[in-house]
Amino acid sequence: MTAARHDVAIVGGGLVGASLAIALDRLGLDVALIEATPAGALPAVFDQRNLSFAEATVNALSALGVMAKLRAPTGAIRRIHVSRAGDFGRARFDAAGYGREAFGQVVVARDFGEALEARLAELARLIRYRPSRFVGFGDSDGDTRAVRIADDAGERVVHARLVVGADGSQSGVRDALGIGMVLHDYGQALFVARLHAEHAPDGTAWERLGPQGPTALLPRGDRHYGLVHAVDAGEADMVAALDDAAFLARAQAAIGWRVGRLLAVGPRSRHPAMRVVADRLVAPRAVLVGNAAQSLHPIGAQGFNLGLLLAAHAARRDEDRRRTLAFSDGLARLTADGNPLLRPLRSLGLLALDRVPSLQAALVGGAMGYRGDVPALCRA
Repeated sequence: MTAARHDVAIVGGGLVGASLAIALDRLGLDVALIEATPAGALPAVFDQRNLSFAEATVNALSALGVMAKLRAPTGAIRRIHVSRAGDFGRARFDAAGYGREAFGQVVVARDFGEALEARLAELARLIRYRPSRFVGFGDSDGDTRAVRIADDAGERVVHARLVVGADGSQSGVRDALGIGMVLHDYGQALFVARLHAEHAPDGTAWERLGPQGPTALLPRGDRHYGLVHAVDAGEADMVAALDDAAFLARAQAAIGWRVGRLLAVGPRSRHPAMRVVADRLVAPRAVLVGNAAQSLHPIGAQGFNLGLLLAAHAARRDEDRRRTLAFSDGLARLTADGNPLLRPLRSLGLLALDRVPSLQAALVGGAMGYRGDVPALCRA
């Protein structure tokens, strides 16, 4: 049987892989999407966690027709309030001060997955191999790469002029290309849940930094908050075993009373806080995107935003990648360091961000996705 040939073969049908397939279809390319999940099901990444989309990401997803497919309302991030337990000072950001209605939007991952699936179903040219798993590379000619995939019927080969590895932080494509990576374990576990509080969201995202990591409340569109609560990895089993009342008390102590009493919590999921950075992003007729290229600590809320922008081209996005990696990693390390000598420095930093417009503007521009050579798709 003659092997199928495509312009682009994307390995991984998660957030970045599916978004890239939609973007490439606009160019009239023959695109194949290799997905481990069978038809009618969503990848595990599309759960109840909360995604914080920067304005540039919202622009791109709107242009791709994905935002219009969302069935649940999004939560606008109009203000951001950052503080740290034990330090004085705070940093406050208001989108109105930058001529914006919002810095970005909060979207529930499952809602986003369903919107992506609805948009993918409209693409007449897209070829979906599912459920199929990436096995490795075969013998290639000079014009294509041979990709070996397997399903219940056995193994087959497809050829592509470009192979995109969008298969997550434990990327099989990255390994098959012989690309190394640097792993850093922050020693934290992140608990994600939906919270109901005494005061409904008003567009403010609250981030409280502490010695065990950040606790954040994101304004969802369903009058609930999206919680991200970091704890020391050594305490993660104990926290996971807490009943709802005890967990709410712990979250209340971490975030304070900014939204009043925390009243109820939904199902909790637990995730390790890891930083994975590929040594390089490209190989002959291959490129890494999303978590296969890098996964970030969520303290900067930039993981998916960076992964989506990298799809344009590795060289174009080099500045954004380097600066976002440095920002997320530095913020995670600095804010979790309990050294009392750092307290006055952190406090002065928060005060400067709150009071010095030029510093705040530089941070806001990057957080909204406008750093480096921004693709036209991401500009309004």
